[in-house]
Amino acid sequence: MHDEDGPEVVDVFYNHLFKTSPESHPDSTKAAEALHLAVNKLRTEKKVSFQRWVPFIHLGL
Repeated sequence: MHDEDGPEVVDVFYNHLFKTSPESHPDSTKAAEALHLAVNKLRTEKKVSFQRWVPFIHLGL
């Protein structure tokens, strides 16, 4: 993972988890969606190469 990609992914990921929760706790059921949004930002807005966004995967429910 490139150093500059990590903070970008984390920012989008956790903003989505906290945004979709009515409380101040993250909604972990939205983890896959949050990761998709974060990776999509890398791909479309930042236009990073395949090798930079492909390591981000979701394993879970």
